[in-house]
Amino acid sequence: MHDTRTHKADPSAPSPTALLGAAAEKLLKTCVDRGVDALGGLGDRLSRRIRGWVDSLLEDATRGSAGRRAVLSGIRAALKGRNPVLAALGGLISGLSTKVKIGLAVLIALTLLLGPVLLVVLLLALLVAAVIGAIRSGD
Repeated sequence: MHDTRTHKADPSAPSPTALLGAAAEKLLKTCVDRGVDALGGLGDRLSRRIRGWVDSLLEDATRGSAGRRAVLSGIRAALKGRNPVLAALGGLISGLSTKVKIGLAVLIALTLLLGPVLLVVLLLALLVAAVIGAIRSGD
């Protein structure tokens, strides 16, 4: 025969809902702790990777092409409050090879020497065109 007596719950024992809430809280805390640990490791790896990229960029800039040097010199000057155009021009020139620097110097010298001569020739041509125009209109 079955026992038909009812059992009364112990009033000091936690309810199943409280037990379930405590278990969920513990699980959530464990998941958050693991996530924070994973993000901390990710932050360290990301920091190392970014540091490597910056080191690589600076190494390329010091050994790299003239264009990169010009850009980095311009940025550096802008951050210091100086004229970035002049700094970029200086960076560009410092990144050029010796042969190109010599060719550039010769080109600038020829432009400075021949510029006034070309200006005089242009003024003479305009003067001749004005005289011819005056003669034709006087006829």
